[in-house]
Amino acid sequence: MSLKLQDVSYCYEGETLPVWEHLSCCFYKGAVHAICGPSGCGKSSILYLIDGLIPHMYEGKLTGKVLYNEVNITEMLPKERCDKIGFVMQNPESQFCTFTVEEELAFGMENLEIPKEIMKEKISEMLEYIGLSGYEECDLNNLSGGQKQKIAIASILVTEPEVLLLDEPTANLDPESRKQIFDLILKLAKEKNITIILVEHNVEEIIEQIDHLVILDLQGRKFCDVHGKSVVENFRAWSEPQIAKRNQSNVSKIELSQECILELSDISFSYQKQGFRKRILSEDNYILRHLNLRINKQDFLAITGKNGVGKTTLLRVIFQIFKQNEGRILLYGKPIESYKKKELYNTIGLVFQNPEEQFVTNTVWDEMMFSLKKVKMNPNEKEEKVKKMLERFHLETEKEKSPFVLSQGQKRRLSVASMLLTDQKILFLDEPTYGQDYENRRELMNDMEMLRNEGVTIIMITHDMHLVKQYATKKVVIANGHVVKEKLMEGDA
Repeated sequence: MSLKLQDVSYCYEGETLPVWEHLSCCFYKGAVHAICGPSGCGKSSILYLIDGLIPHMYEGKLTGKVLYNEVNITEMLPKERCDKIGFVMQNPESQFCTFTVEEELAFGMENLEIPKEIMKEKISEMLEYIGLSGYEECDLNNLSGGQKQKIAIASILVTEPEVLLLDEPTANLDPESRKQIFDLILKLAKEKNITIILVEHNVEEIIEQIDHLVILDLQGRKFCDVHGKSVVENFRAWSEPQIAKRNQSNVSKIELSQECILELSDISFSYQKQGFRKRILSEDNYILRHLNLRINKQDFLAITGKNGVGKTTLLRVIFQIFKQNEGRILLYGKPIESYKKKELYNTIGLVFQNPEEQFVTNTVWDEMMFSLKKVKMNPNEKEEKVKKMLERFHLETEKEKSPFVLSQGQKRRLSVASMLLTDQKILFLDEPTYGQDYENRRELMNDMEMLRNEGVTIIMITHDMHLVKQYATKKVVIANGHVVKEKLMEGDA
């Protein structure tokens, strides 16, 4: 045994209910552990406790002990644990501290005062181990989602931790990248004898390789704590009802409109050569290459494709965060450049891939009210609208909390709820179910389907093929910077 939680209870500062009470569980040397449960049940909080973020960064009332190799480390600060316990966060970009791959891998070793000659050798060995040899000079911003996640893991591994905590490491990845990360995690446990503790909604894909399973209920109580042969049986008993719901098609039988409201014609875009004359650009410089797409009123469109093919870039161009190098975008028949920013964003809304990037205030209530700041409506009407929206997304009890201390599922619901307050006609969602359990996915997407029935057009970027099957009326696949496949989904009227 290498790590043990002994009768721990914790209540975040300002809260009345604990996230979990009298929780005890063990984590074993060289084993792969999975922590499952509904969104908001306290899975990530267990990782925060082991890493020391609770209670030293996230303040609150903690009782019980964290024992590491039989030593009580409860009062030990995160910086005093980091040489033995490594933590990879939900969004790899949020933990990057530098600009290039080599700098990022060197950062942790510099803090541990490892000699430079050893650092260089370890970086080379680690990049080879994760399959990214030769990437030392690459800009972190130019990596795909899967590559970023590998670098985030590698930046911890070079410090040679004994325990590796991973919080939703595959949530934003395509199936191929997800498999690569899972393969790497299993390899670490087997070859390096690292204790892996994994919070993951996609754990079904590797459940047969999981050594120890802990499932929490919505109140943070231990619903299941098993190891060995009992893992698969218990996981399937818990997850099968949710998986059955997930696989049902929920596409509404409404007549699809043929009215095109957003048309992209021959769109090309490059980050690297912005400001250069077009004739200097070659095809290799473009992220988007001669992309064409028609979106009709009340479509529920799924945009899919591997990490790094340009899906999020496409959203940035549509929202005119960046201007396309070539091509034309028509919104309701008008060039998108002819819209003033306020008019454009009152017509189309975007829910970000990483909810934290969207938050600008200190409480959930203020975040919702901020969305209505420039809307002509009396204060009482605004308060009533916010109250109803919080109830709709099960956030009414969280209204005094900071958005940044919510669970990942709650953050996602808040980002969607704040966007829906302003009644846009077209809603874009970038990985809308990231970090959500099956039930919360279903509730969120059913809300999207209800909006579609009310005349709203929904466009989502997703790697979740079950989600596409359930809700999309049309699917497009992007590769090499353009649409390579377009398909009407079953269940369309």
